[in-house]
Amino acid sequence: METDRIKKIMDKHYKEIEVPGDLEAKLSATIDRLAAEESHGVSQRHSRRVTLWKVLAVAASVTIIITLALFLPVRDSHLQIADTFTNTRDAYLETEEVLLYVSSLMNKGVDKVSETQKNISALNTVNKYIEIQ
Repeated sequence: METDRIKKIMDKHYKEIEVPGDLEAKLSATIDRLAAEESHGVSQRHSRRVTLWKVLAVAASVTIIITLALFLPVRDSHLQIADTFTNTRDAYLETEEVLLYVSSLMNKGVDKVSETQKNISALNTVNKYIEIQ
């Protein structure tokens, strides 16, 4: 019922308008052309995006290589460590002093750790006593 009514209104308003015979073919061709251009444009944008990523990847790689080359130390095989002592007795005494110093620091650290363990043990005992009551 509605369709007939709409058709009558359309016929009434568009009676005098002539539709060219090849209008449907022209519209179809235009739609196909626009769709092809759009898909071609998308593929072009995609290829540009891929090219841009490749250029950025190469630039980043070159930057990393240059940075590493500038900031990493180069080991020279001809480089030799110079002796600091000509007398072996002096070298032995200096080494002994350094080892005694390191040993005293380690002993202080071990003492602190054992003191902390004793404190933790005392706290655990107090906590157990509190839990019992």
